[in-house]
Amino acid sequence: MVFGVIADTQGVLTATQLSGLRKAFKGVDGILHAGPVGDLRVVEQLGTLAPIKAVSGNTESSIVRSELYIRMSLKVDPLRIGLMHGYAKPQTLKSFLMKQFEADPVDVIVYGSNFEPYARQLGPVYFFNPGSFSGTLPEGQKGKGPSRVGLLFIRGKKVDGQPGVVV
Repeated sequence: MVFGVIADTQGVLTATQLSGLRKAFKGVDGILHAGPVGDLRVVEQLGTLAPIKAVSGNTESSIVRSELYIRMSLKVDPLRIGLMHGYAKPQTLKSFLMKQFEADPVDVIVYGSNFEPYARQLGPVYFFNPGSFSGTLPEGQKGKGPSRVGLLFIRGKKVDGQPGVVV
């Protein structure tokens, strides 16, 4: 399976952005949005490209927070994927994310917080961050970067990812 992964959309997508995502996510089996979506219409827009699962992020309106979970886990046989924006400083983020899924252990954690493109196996868990779609740079960096997304590949028990794909 291949998932298109996105985070930090922060609002309704323009026709140009949607066109870029259509190209970047061509052929994916599903889309994972690690928040913040910014507007529930983003979920609808991305749903026209592929089936989508989304969680709320740290800057959502009360409307979005009432409709989307803060975290979720998905079964992608034989693995479990945890999806959460994440709410911690970069130094403690991965341990914070691990604690969020202690009661429902996962093999992969897809997150959006800190906006640093990242794909790495750490112990039993594969961590994946696509980078920021809105161009927000990782914590501590100034300015604005390009729109980034990621691709997450799952083949049986093998996981691989391509974060930071410029759209």
